[in-house]
Amino acid sequence: MINRERLVKEFLQLVAIDSPSGEEDIIAAELAFRLNNIGVESSQDSAGNVLGRLDGVGEPLLLSAHMDTVQPGNGIKPIYDGDDIIRTDGSTILGADNKGGCAVIFEAIRSVIEDGAEHRPIEVAISRGEELGLLGAEAMDYSRISAKVAIVIDSGGPPSSIQSASPYYMGYTIEVFGRAAHAGLEPEKGIPAISIAAEVVLGLPQGRQDHETTGNVGKINGGLVGNAVPEHCIV
Repeated sequence: MINRERLVKEFLQLVAIDSPSGEEDIIAAELAFRLNNIGVESSQDSAGNVLGRLDGVGEPLLLSAHMDTVQPGNGIKPIYDGDDIIRTDGSTILGADNKGGCAVIFEAIRSVIEDGAEHRPIEVAISRGEELGLLGAEAMDYSRISAKVAIVIDSGGPPSSIQSASPYYMGYTIEVFGRAAHAGLEPEKGIPAISIAAEVVLGLPQGRQDHETTGNVGKINGGLVGNAVPEHCIV
C-alpha cells in the first residue's frame, strides 16, 4: 500500500539536496544509501549513475529516473501546503523533474516489500546528466541491467496516463571560418564569419515544422573584438 505521507516527505527531502546537472555527487550518494537502506542492493557505476536490484521471481522490471535538475536549482526551499500543492519560494525551480520520479521509485519498492507478496525482480537505474542530453544514460554500465521492460518515471499528466515514446533531440554545431582584417583600416581584406553565419541562420528551418518536429538556433558565438572583421563563428 502506498504511503502518501511518506512519499511526500521523501520528495521534500530529495528536492532540498542541490543536484544541478554536473553536480550530482551528493544526491547520487544519498540515493544509493536510501536504496540500500530499504533492501535494494545498490551502488554507483563508473559514470556515477545509481544502479540497484531487489531480488524476486520471474522476469525483472526496471524502474528508471534521473537525479539531475536544470538551473536555477541551488538552494531549493520546497513549500508544502499540507494538502495537494508543493511549490518553491519563487527563487528557484522545484526540481520535481525528476526528484518526483526518484521518490516514486522509492515508495513503490517500499510498498512491494511491505505487502510481502511474491513479486518480480526490480532493477533500478537513476542516471546523471539527463538534462544535458542523456549523458549518464549513454555512459551507464548496462552489464548490470538484465530487464527487458522498463518504466521511466519522468513525465507529467494524470497518474493513469502512459507514454510509450519520447521526444528525440538532434543537435548540430556549425562552424563558419572567414578571414580576419582590421575593420577600420582594411575591412575589404576580411571575410566576416558572423555575417555568413547570419545568412546560414536565416536559411535554417526554425519554430514548428509539423505536428512532431521543431527547429531552433539556441546559441551563437563569434568574433574577438569590436574593431576586427570576425574570422570565426559557431552556431
